[in-house]
Amino acid sequence: MTQPLLKISHHPPICVAPETPVREAVDAMVQARVGAVAVVKDGVLVGIFTERDLMKRVVARDLDPRATRVGDVMVAGPVEVAADTPRHRALELMLTNHFRHLPITDGKGTVLGMLSIRNLLRHQVTRLAEDVRALEQYMGADGPGG
Repeated sequence: MTQPLLKISHHPPICVAPETPVREAVDAMVQARVGAVAVVKDGVLVGIFTERDLMKRVVARDLDPRATRVGDVMVAGPVEVAADTPRHRALELMLTNHFRHLPITDGKGTVLGMLSIRNLLRHQVTRLAEDVRALEQYMGADGPGG
């Protein structure tokens, strides 16, 4: 059984414009308790800005987060997936490309959600725990003939 990615992602996603100061984007991330924001221009995904980008592209370069625009330090043209992408494919993309956040779009650039590797792992752990409980109940059920 496949679980649609939107059910396990952060949606609606946190979106900012390329002109948004990094400080405002970080404030939005902190308030929403997320590690990435979608960067959208005219309703279309143009980039992604993550905690890692903050460290590598702002702090490490000693840039002023109030004066630096997200569009200048984002990852442009990020990998994105459709909402019906299988979970295993999304995880494979994230692991292969070494990123922890993946925008979910409608195929035309409209961002529907933001999937994090944490979302995927939490979902998998929950499913495995349910499987273990079911197996324990099955093994513990003592039918006729014992």
